[in-house]
Amino acid sequence: MLDKTEKMNQLLDRYEELLTEKQRDVMSLYYRDDLSLREIAQELSISHNAVFDLIKRTEKLLTTMEEKLGQNEYYYLVQAMIRDLKSLNLPQVNDIIEAFENNLGGKENE
Repeated sequence: MLDKTEKMNQLLDRYEELLTEKQRDVMSLYYRDDLSLREIAQELSISHNAVFDLIKRTEKLLTTMEEKLGQNEYYYLVQAMIRDLKSLNLPQVNDIIEAFENNLGGKENE
């Protein structure tokens, strides 16, 4: 089971383009840069409570997005299937997997 920080970072990776700029900034500072609520409030010139509320609302939004869209869960399912197919070590299958991974633009290593 993932801890909350890992889960939120994964959800940010999948859905951050759907967030507002302020949501992206606060969530990135909190989860990726590990800043405290006070540090974020000072950096963005907003209140501590505003930071707290924005984080809580955005966490809920990201969780709801994943529940409805399932992109994070789907990603890891596809990765497990690719690992299983690679373990077959069949040249034709490996060629298909390589073409598939190249079309993903390198996202298979996230």
